[in-house]
Amino acid sequence: MNTPPSIQDYSRHAGTPFYAYTTEQMVAIVKTWAEHRWPMHLSEAFALRDQFGWKPAPDNGRFFTTPVSNGEEDGFIGLDITNSTLASKINFSMSTRLPEETPPEIQAMTQSIYASYVETLNALYGAGDSEPDPEVASTQWLLPSRASVVIAATSGLLYASIESPAMTDLTESEQRYFDEGGEM
Repeated sequence: MNTPPSIQDYSRHAGTPFYAYTTEQMVAIVKTWAEHRWPMHLSEAFALRDQFGWKPAPDNGRFFTTPVSNGEEDGFIGLDITNSTLASKINFSMSTRLPEETPPEIQAMTQSIYASYVETLNALYGAGDSEPDPEVASTQWLLPSRASVVIAATSGLLYASIESPAMTDLTESEQRYFDEGGEM
């Protein structure tokens, strides 16, 4: 792969194709989506998707492949539950997905990239809320607009989720319901 400057090639260190967005590119992507005017029409979401060179699936443009992917669809745009012409969230990979059995030195590299992403977003948006979990490291920021940004890392994948203010409100309401003893 002829790696563009917005993508870091870690393949030599990983012993397998492994790409991740540079910290600068991650910030550009996150800011573009999270700071966009909400509600966001699906056509606007598609224009933002295309701006970053993400390739839509032939059968449904809400699913797409990013340049860091190994060829599999690794992102999607969620629809608002009350108005299917509006986007409610976007999930996308910020690195190539590595196999589950990733060696410890590669896991350490993935965690280092994650830490760099978090440090940079903390400087931009203030200290995020980190979730202690041995399987998935994640940090969330709630923006003044009420849009939320989550950056997460597993042993072999970095990814992001950005929710609209309406989706953030729905997620918080759902959490309050369960915190108060509600059941599925």
